[in-house]
Amino acid sequence: MLKQITKYFLITIILSLGFGQLLRFELFGLPLYLHDVLVICFLVAQGLTCDWRTVLKRNSWLQAKKGSSADERTVLTGTIGLKLFLLGLAVGWVFALFHYPLPPLLVPSLYTLRLLAYLALYLILNHKSYIINQKYFYISGIIAIIIGLAQYIFMPDMRLFQYLGWDDHLSRLTLPHFDPTFTAIMLGLALFTFPKYSPLFMIGILLTYTRSIWISLALTETLFIKNKLVLLLTVGCMLLAIYLLPQKFGEGTNLLRTFSITSRFQADFSYVAKYKWDLLVGRGMNTLILDAPSSLYPNHATGPNNSYLYLLLTSGILGLVGWGIFMHSLYLDSHFKPMLTFFLIASLFNNVMFYPFALLWVLLIHATQEKI
Repeated sequence: MLKQITKYFLITIILSLGFGQLLRFELFGLPLYLHDVLVICFLVAQGLTCDWRTVLKRNSWLQAKKGSSADERTVLTGTIGLKLFLLGLAVGWVFALFHYPLPPLLVPSLYTLRLLAYLALYLILNHKSYIINQKYFYISGIIAIIIGLAQYIFMPDMRLFQYLGWDDHLSRLTLPHFDPTFTAIMLGLALFTFPKYSPLFMIGILLTYTRSIWISLALTETLFIKNKLVLLLTVGCMLLAIYLLPQKFGEGTNLLRTFSITSRFQADFSYVAKYKWDLLVGRGMNTLILDAPSSLYPNHATGPNNSYLYLLLTSGILGLVGWGIFMHSLYLDSHFKPMLTFFLIASLFNNVMFYPFALLWVLLIHATQEKI
């Protein structure tokens, strides 16, 4: 009975990812997502019945043996990486306590707690081997593409949401994440999870006019399509589709625009120039917003665009190395190597790594499917 209820919880979490920011709400002024509430409920229920000593023992590097199977060694290596990352995260927060008064740190600390909840969810699922039918991930992707296409057709002008802190997008597929880039990322994850349905998700990705995602797609395909003729045809079709995209009024559909590229590069470089040696130890997750100038409107951008730079600023060298080891262990043990590769490449251009929807998709698809 409990296992069946757990599966329903997981299915609901997976389906909720398809609705993106539309299921975002505020509680006492703090932003929450439906999937966050579901994850918390899941962990509370598991906390009452789960033998945490067994979970930790299953994932403990202390259990490594010379004769361990490849799967066991992969799990153990990933756990070592997670421990390094958590150590780096803790060091970063100690550093933050010396730089900021305690009250302003309370809200940023919630982002760390959310990340820890996601990782606890992953460890439990990885231990108990819950298998969820892939069709629910597919339905989640379909929900996202339907919402996005409906918005593109019936509400192409999204500039009215600027007062809520979102960028002013025009004539681009923006929903359900209120941002073409992150909508394209989620569609890209669905595309590489279900490659036989790639034309459907590709239409949505093209209509976001997000060049960084197009580049990430092309690089991923180059790495995994071994047949040169198939690769040439795939890239050729993609270039033709980009050429045929409608050019409407607005800078967002201008494929030759340079402002977004230069502004992102300058913003990321400014973080390096400003924090310098702090990159070695980190400054705590989401504390950078405390240094940002006040604005008339809320701002959803709270750090660098590059996920790896964000990792450095959050948890320092220890966190970056530890998270890299963890991601590598997922890659070795996954049936979805192209999807994970796309996730890692796209993280060079945008903070995909810790975008809650993308991270949950990656963790859940790995923990709830058969391993290699």
